[in-house]
Amino acid sequence: MSRHSVIDVGSNTIHLLVGEVEGGQVIPVAGEKISARLGDGVARTGRIKPERLSLAAEVIGLFARMAAMNGASESLILATSAVRDAENGYELGERVRELTGLKMHLISGEEEAELGFRGAVSAAGNSLEGPALVVDLGGGSAQLIFGDACRGPLMEVSLPLGSNRTTECFVGGDPAGKKELRALEEHVRGMMPGWSLAPRVTVLAVGGSARAILKITRERLTVERLRNLVQEITKVPSAVLAREHGLTPERARVLPAAVTTFTAILEHFGRPEMRVVRGGLREGALLALAGDVNPEEVKS
Repeated sequence: MSRHSVIDVGSNTIHLLVGEVEGGQVIPVAGEKISARLGDGVARTGRIKPERLSLAAEVIGLFARMAAMNGASESLILATSAVRDAENGYELGERVRELTGLKMHLISGEEEAELGFRGAVSAAGNSLEGPALVVDLGGGSAQLIFGDACRGPLMEVSLPLGSNRTTECFVGGDPAGKKELRALEEHVRGMMPGWSLAPRVTVLAVGGSARAILKITRERLTVERLRNLVQEITKVPSAVLAREHGLTPERARVLPAAVTTFTAILEHFGRPEMRVVRGGLREGALLALAGDVNPEEVKS
């Protein structure tokens, strides 16, 4: 099996995943992440802060070297919402090329959605029966993708509902206030597509905020549980939440907005619960590199 790597440049965190693909499943070999917070302030100013650009370029260079040391035949660098939306996002691509000689691929929201769907469905494996709605909640944007394992994505939309962005726009207090989160919930509902989903559709949640929820609770993530979870995590400041549950301060700060967003999405589509799966954009990109999907879809 050939070994590949994906460097995922997100709005909050830069991730490295080195892995192999066997039988349509991603086998992780090595992974790393560093919080660079590229999206910090982008919703307000439209630009990535210079110090964030410098840090991100250095991290990407480090990850490219780590990937080579772990036997990856090539590294695919994917930039998503923060870089896509920022006026000066192109500067990061220039710095990465200078440092590594590699090209950073700025993928569209639709490409991000398709790769995230394939990664999520692959991670769900044989436990997934029937069609699925994948909710990939990142820092700058949220991808909603409906489809099934056989035919792939059938409907998809990319929305500016990432947890960093919504926290910056709606949440002023720490902990978040009830009125702030109610306003956010109404905002999310107003941006939902008018899709009609059958009762047997499974909702799969992916992304850092979804995984953080699993650190706090192992209960079934029903609408009721998520509503109770928001109340629990807004009783204390984010620093306390981070310390008690092993979260980064950045993740703890945006978690109330993230849980509120997931809850609003479930209620909009009339789905009673969601499942968190540990697969998404990076896994989908590795599948593409291994030939499961056309690599040109992510390299163009």
